[in-house]
Amino acid sequence: MFEIVESGAKISKSQYKKRLPELRFELLQAQFALQKAGIPLLIILSGVEGAGKGEVVNRLNSWLDTRYIETNVFRVESDEQKRRPFYWRYWRKLPSKKQVGIFIGSWYRSSILKRVQDGINDAEYDSELHRILIHEQMLAKDGMLIAKFWFHISKKEQKKRLRVLEKNERTQWRVTEEDWKHHDQYDDYKTASERAIRKTDTADVPWHVLDASQDRYRDLAVMEILLQKMNMALKYNGGENESSAGKNIQSQSALKPKNILDRIDLTQAIEQDVYSSEFDELKLEIDYLAWQCYRNGISSVFVFEGWDAAGKGGVIRRLIQAMDAKLYRVIQIAAPTDEEKEHHYLWRFWRHIPRDGKITIYDRSWYGRVLVERVEGFATEAEWGRAYSEINEFEQQLTEHGTIVQKFWLHISSDEQLRRFKEREITDYKKHKLTEDDWRNRDKHELYKDAVHDMVAKTGTEYAPWNIIAADDKNHARISVLRIIRDKLEEALKSA
Repeated sequence: MFEIVESGAKISKSQYKKRLPELRFELLQAQFALQKAGIPLLIILSGVEGAGKGEVVNRLNSWLDTRYIETNVFRVESDEQKRRPFYWRYWRKLPSKKQVGIFIGSWYRSSILKRVQDGINDAEYDSELHRILIHEQMLAKDGMLIAKFWFHISKKEQKKRLRVLEKNERTQWRVTEEDWKHHDQYDDYKTASERAIRKTDTADVPWHVLDASQDRYRDLAVMEILLQKMNMALKYNGGENESSAGKNIQSQSALKPKNILDRIDLTQAIEQDVYSSEFDELKLEIDYLAWQCYRNGISSVFVFEGWDAAGKGGVIRRLIQAMDAKLYRVIQIAAPTDEEKEHHYLWRFWRHIPRDGKITIYDRSWYGRVLVERVEGFATEAEWGRAYSEINEFEQQLTEHGTIVQKFWLHISSDEQLRRFKEREITDYKKHKLTEDDWRNRDKHELYKDAVHDMVAKTGTEYAPWNIIAADDKNHARISVLRIIRDKLEEALKSA
């Protein structure tokens, strides 16, 4: 999740200065409109130590009407708080219908600290996160607008910032032993934080995870997102201040982090003779490992997604050549049937989950909810927005049972896709593969690209990771997938 955010996103001084006066005015107008509509606003700021939460609070207090803002920092638990139920301290500080409340730390800090410092187990941690989820949904359903921001910087950047503060006599007091302890445990905090974000990221109260490596980008991104959320809340509440919402969404495009797909090197290739030799070896290895997994009761689910004409079918055909047909099933997913529409969208996928020792290969999958259904409008924003957490829960249940879950996105360039489309048009045995939907989807390439980025960011987990495969060269794509599957089967057998 966080590696995707580390895009080095930046905005120039000229862009910042150009947008700033208008943005400040629009934020104030939105704040006043929220007051008039009686909508309380709670802003939760969390993230890596040293990522700039305090600086963002200063900006908020500078740009909004401070008469109606209260900032609360939740760190050391007081004796008074210890004598009462845990959430008491937060209930006392929740904003009224005419106020803006800013929470630094909030209920997330305590749970993450328990996970890292006290070592509570998965069940205990998930129980705490579920309570947070219920608490936030209760507030949201009562009409509170909640904006959650997570500021991320890399471990290297965090160390650099702490060193800079220490070298200055005027700021060295800000760096504590606790800060360095957190730095030493950076990876543990990152893992715990990723789980917390996944478990509490909902359509009603979503997380906004931002690259905080540049102050200008971080500050402007927070304000643009905040303005968009305020305008949307006013729109659904019947307010009159949503007129600039479309413009704000458009201006926010400059603040998007670099798309994960733009970072893939599509020039990677494997020569035919190398491919043939390694493919033969991989077939033997995977055949042996698949049978060993069968004997040990280790099941597998392999999910294939990607651009139209990216070569999913070709990769799957090479994979099944390496396995005994008695061990696997290939499930090709198309539009849901009338029967499937009568059930929850995950129902049809649960039906094909393999028994222990067997393998299910999905050619397209449940990710249609956050890809085609999102882009084409077949699912509402609330439906595809909550699907990320539903999918994570689904996949976690599979892995907790012992099932290997590996997900592949086959990525090709727009030029290569067009070349393959034209090739299909003139090749008799490939013409049936090219449909009007393929051309329509190509026209919405950027929308799908954004959806893929969000999908990888929100559902790329430690237990069910995404593997983005450079597929302009078919040999490279096929060998890359087979290598990953071989390695995962070996890893599972070693742990059995």
